Amino acid sequence: MKKTRFSHLTAFILAGALSGYAGTASAAGFAVNTPSAQSMGNATAGGGAVAEDASTVWFNPASMTRLPSQMMASAHVLLPNFEFTDKGSTLPIPPATPISGPTTSDGGTNAIAPNFYYIRTLNERWSFGLAVNAPFGLATEYDNNWKGRYHAIDSEIVDFNLNPALAYKVNEVFSVGAGVSVNYIDAKLTNVVDFATICAVNALPCAGPSGTLDGFAENNADDISFGFNFGVFYEPRDGTRFSLAYRSQINHKLEGDADFTVPAAALPFLGPVFTDGGIKVGASLPDTFSFSAFHMLTPKIGIMGDATWTGWSDIPELRIVYDSPTNGGGSGTSVESLGWEDVWRLALGLSYYHSDRLTLRTGVAYDQSPVPNPVLATPRLPDNDRIWVSIGASYAINDKASVDFAYTHEFIDDTNIARTNSTGATLNGVYESSVDIFSLQANYRFD
Repeated sequence: MKKTRFSHLTAFILAGALSGYAGTASAAGFAVNTPSAQSMGNATAGGGAVAEDASTVWFNPASMTRLPSQMMASAHVLLPNFEFTDKGSTLPIPPATPISGPTTSDGGTNAIAPNFYYIRTLNERWSFGLAVNAPFGLATEYDNNWKGRYHAIDSEIVDFNLNPALAYKVNEVFSVGAGVSVNYIDAKLTNVVDFATICAVNALPCAGPSGTLDGFAENNADDISFGFNFGVFYEPRDGTRFSLAYRSQINHKLEGDADFTVPAAALPFLGPVFTDGGIKVGASLPDTFSFSAFHMLTPKIGIMGDATWTGWSDIPELRIVYDSPTNGGGSGTSVESLGWEDVWRLALGLSYYHSDRLTLRTGVAYDQSPVPNPVLATPRLPDNDRIWVSIGASYAINDKASVDFAYTHEFIDDTNIARTNSTGATLNGVYESSVDIFSLQANYRFD
């Protein structure tokens, strides 16, 4: 019986460590919504309907047909702040023992998100495009003694997406397009393990008050998988454009290793249980559906907007299949419910075309969080509803080369967390969060 209980405890610890998939650097869920510096100047409002630079390959491949051959590269510096204030975090044995550590912690970690896009006009009807970007990601880091150490220390998820696409111009007002995605994801997630509680639950001689016998867990896994996207583009007259775009879910099956550090006092009893081994993790990236519009209100003022739906509820769980940590082999499965909800992102933007060389941009957006309550919140990267406010500018150096700049500030609602992990440690507190994003882009036209 004890062997079975050990196996379940190990699986739950792995599930808790890998549940950091529920995090993000700059958008709700775990998306990194920084497609280009030009779009960031409008808070990404308008999506595939704007179609003024090569990033439209990502927004909607169909809108490539209105652009000449060109390429662009951009980089976004993300400066997040996730300030946690403790409100009574506790350990289970003895009941409701406060967790030691500082009462405040900041898990924010700076990051850079790059993009590259390319469009080639093949003939009067066909266009080819390529998008290379990082649409998802995660980066947080806490001190080893913070109050949430049994939930998270380091969290790093790197996502890389390669998306070739084709567009076909049906007539002068209507185009269609489609593409495939090759998506690579790599995750490294760590946390402290409360072996004193595990010993106590299983009535072992190493039992003691919770938090007095700490070890460590590190999990690394990666995978390559595939998806698709398609869209339609409609331009009934000059200066008025509409876009519908869909991007599919991508189902990943990550493979990697779980590494445990077991304290000496627990090693004779739990060493044979918590041995290093392989893991397989089922985790998916959500599908999205977007409608966007652009309209030239005057010869110098363009307005734009979009609504994007993200299907987080289609990813109800995190499923882990692991090599048995007991001598003699065997395997098992752990399932952790996420309980996420579908969400909407709504954005409005304005561009002022001051001259042939200079365009000024601004935009706002409302970005919903899929996490429904504090019990399901994760310190790996706290998530809540947020408001984007953006400004930016485009400057044409000559007829072929131009640059874009943008700054975005995200106002994130305070995030309450009341999360209990598999060993009974409860993280109670509130996060005050915000994100600053600085974006730079270079563009070059071939014809």
